[in-house]
Amino acid sequence: MKKLITGVLLSACIATTAYAGGKHSDDHKGQGFFPIHKMVRVLDLTEEQQEALKALKVELKAERRADRSAKEGHTSIRAQFEALDPTDANYQQDVNELAELQAEKAKARFLRMADVRVKISEILTDEQLDKFESMKEKRSKRGERRHHGDKAERNS
Repeated sequence: MKKLITGVLLSACIATTAYAGGKHSDDHKGQGFFPIHKMVRVLDLTEEQQEALKALKVELKAERRADRSAKEGHTSIRAQFEALDPTDANYQQDVNELAELQAEKAKARFLRMADVRVKISEILTDEQLDKFESMKEKRSKRGERRHHGDKAERNS
Protein backbone atom coordinates (compact mmCIF):
# COMPACT_ATOMS: atom_id res chain seq x y z
CA MET A 1 0.00 0.00 0.00
CA LYS A 2 2.85 2.37 0.86
CA LYS A 3 4.45 1.71 -2.52
CA LEU A 4 1.17 2.48 -4.26
CA ILE A 5 0.72 5.77 -2.39
CA THR A 6 4.35 6.72 -2.99
CA GLY A 7 3.97 5.97 -6.69
CA VAL A 8 0.79 8.01 -6.97
CA LEU A 9 2.33 10.97 -5.14
CA LEU A 10 5.50 10.78 -7.22
CA SER A 11 3.58 10.70 -10.49
CA ALA A 12 1.40 13.61 -9.31
CA CYS A 13 4.50 15.66 -8.50
CA ILE A 14 6.06 14.89 -11.87
CA ALA A 15 2.84 15.72 -13.71
CA THR A 16 2.39 19.06 -11.96
CA THR A 17 6.02 19.99 -12.57
CA ALA A 18 5.74 19.15 -16.25
CA TYR A 19 2.47 21.05 -16.54
CA ALA A 20 3.69 24.10 -14.60
CA GLY A 21 5.08 25.86 -17.67
CA GLY A 22 1.79 25.71 -19.46
CA LYS A 23 1.27 27.40 -22.78
CA HIS A 24 3.59 30.29 -21.90
CA SER A 25 6.68 28.30 -20.97
CA ASP A 26 9.31 28.81 -23.68
CA ASP A 27 7.28 29.60 -26.76
CA HIS A 28 8.07 33.30 -26.80
CA LYS A 29 10.87 33.60 -24.29
CA GLY A 30 12.64 36.93 -24.48
CA GLN A 31 9.95 38.69 -26.51
CA GLY A 32 9.73 41.60 -24.09
CA PHE A 33 8.87 44.82 -25.87
CA PHE A 34 8.65 43.14 -29.27
CA PRO A 35 6.00 40.43 -29.31
CA ILE A 36 6.24 40.15 -33.11
CA HIS A 37 3.96 37.11 -33.26
CA LYS A 38 1.24 39.15 -31.58
CA MET A 39 1.92 42.23 -33.71
CA VAL A 40 1.52 40.15 -36.87
CA ARG A 41 -1.80 38.81 -35.68
CA VAL A 42 -3.28 42.03 -34.30
CA LEU A 43 -1.84 44.64 -36.66
CA ASP A 44 -2.16 42.73 -39.95
CA LEU A 45 1.46 43.37 -40.93
CA THR A 46 2.64 42.88 -44.48
CA GLU A 47 5.58 40.58 -45.22
CA GLU A 48 7.85 43.62 -45.67
CA GLN A 49 6.79 45.03 -42.30
CA GLN A 50 7.35 41.67 -40.63
CA GLU A 51 10.85 41.45 -42.09
CA ALA A 52 11.64 45.04 -41.09
CA LEU A 53 10.51 44.40 -37.50
CA LYS A 54 12.49 41.17 -37.33
CA ALA A 55 15.58 43.00 -38.60
CA LEU A 56 15.06 45.73 -36.01
CA LYS A 57 14.71 43.12 -33.28
CA VAL A 58 17.96 41.43 -34.39
CA GLU A 59 19.71 44.81 -34.42
CA LEU A 60 18.52 45.64 -30.91
CA LYS A 61 19.51 42.22 -29.64
CA ALA A 62 23.02 42.68 -31.05
CA GLU A 63 23.26 46.09 -29.34
CA ARG A 64 22.19 44.58 -26.01
CA ARG A 65 24.77 41.82 -26.33
CA ALA A 66 27.49 44.35 -27.14
CA ASP A 67 26.47 46.44 -24.12
CA ARG A 68 26.43 43.36 -21.91
CA SER A 69 29.89 42.23 -23.04
CA ALA A 70 31.25 45.75 -22.49
CA LYS A 71 29.89 45.71 -18.93
CA GLU A 72 31.47 42.38 -17.95
CA GLY A 73 34.72 43.85 -16.66
CA HIS A 74 33.13 46.79 -14.87
CA THR A 75 31.66 46.93 -11.43
CA SER A 76 28.18 48.35 -11.16
CA ILE A 77 27.59 51.92 -10.10
CA ARG A 78 25.70 50.65 -7.08
CA ALA A 79 28.65 48.48 -6.02
CA GLN A 80 31.00 51.43 -6.47
CA PHE A 81 28.69 53.58 -4.36
CA GLU A 82 28.48 50.99 -1.60
CA ALA A 83 32.27 50.69 -1.60
CA LEU A 84 32.70 54.42 -0.89
CA ASP A 85 33.70 55.49 2.60
CA PRO A 86 31.43 58.29 3.91
CA THR A 87 34.24 59.54 6.15
CA ASP A 88 36.60 60.03 3.20
CA ALA A 89 37.44 63.63 2.31
CA ASN A 90 36.55 63.05 -1.39
CA TYR A 91 33.28 61.27 -0.62
CA GLN A 92 30.96 63.97 -1.99
CA GLN A 93 33.05 64.36 -5.16
CA ASP A 94 32.99 60.58 -5.74
CA VAL A 95 29.22 60.49 -5.16
CA ASN A 96 28.73 63.30 -7.67
CA GLU A 97 30.81 61.44 -10.28
CA LEU A 98 28.73 58.28 -9.77
CA ALA A 99 25.52 60.32 -9.99
CA GLU A 100 26.69 61.77 -13.31
CA LEU A 101 27.49 58.28 -14.60
CA GLN A 102 24.04 57.09 -13.59
CA ALA A 103 22.42 60.09 -15.28
CA GLU A 104 24.38 59.41 -18.49
CA LYS A 105 23.23 55.80 -18.50
CA ALA A 106 19.61 56.83 -17.98
CA LYS A 107 19.86 59.39 -20.77
CA ALA A 108 21.38 56.85 -23.16
CA ARG A 109 18.62 54.35 -22.32
CA PHE A 110 15.94 56.99 -22.88
CA LEU A 111 17.46 58.09 -26.22
CA ARG A 112 17.73 54.47 -27.35
CA MET A 113 14.05 53.94 -26.53
CA ALA A 114 13.13 57.08 -28.49
CA ASP A 115 15.16 55.83 -31.45
CA VAL A 116 13.29 52.52 -31.39
CA ARG A 117 9.96 54.37 -31.36
CA VAL A 118 11.04 56.35 -34.43
CA LYS A 119 12.07 53.18 -36.25
CA ILE A 120 8.79 51.46 -35.40
CA SER A 121 6.81 54.49 -36.57
CA GLU A 122 8.68 54.35 -39.89
CA ILE A 123 7.68 50.70 -40.36
CA LEU A 124 4.02 50.82 -39.30
CA THR A 125 1.15 52.76 -40.86
CA ASP A 126 -0.79 55.35 -38.84
CA GLU A 127 -3.64 52.93 -38.11
CA GLN A 128 -1.20 50.23 -37.06
CA LEU A 129 0.61 52.70 -34.80
CA ASP A 130 -2.67 53.56 -33.09
CA LYS A 131 -3.39 49.87 -32.50
CA PHE A 132 0.18 49.31 -31.30
CA GLU A 133 -0.10 52.16 -28.79
CA SER A 134 -3.38 50.77 -27.47
CA MET A 135 -1.73 47.33 -27.15
CA LYS A 136 1.06 48.89 -25.08
CA GLU A 137 -1.42 50.73 -22.86
CA LYS A 138 -3.42 47.57 -22.20
CA ARG A 139 -0.22 45.68 -21.44
CA SER A 140 1.03 48.34 -19.03
CA LYS A 141 -2.34 48.52 -17.26
CA ARG A 142 -2.36 44.75 -16.93
CA GLY A 143 1.15 44.91 -15.49
CA GLU A 144 0.16 47.58 -12.99
CA ARG A 145 -2.76 45.47 -11.82
CA ARG A 146 -0.63 42.38 -11.63
CA HIS A 147 2.38 43.86 -9.86
CA HIS A 148 1.09 46.83 -7.92
CA GLY A 149 -2.64 46.50 -7.72
CA ASP A 150 -4.80 49.09 -6.09
CA LYS A 151 -3.49 49.79 -2.60
CA ALA A 152 -6.86 51.18 -1.57
CA GLU A 153 -8.45 47.82 -2.34
CA ARG A 154 -5.88 45.99 -0.23
CA ASN A 155 -6.24 48.35 2.72
CA SER A 156 -10.03 48.16 2.87
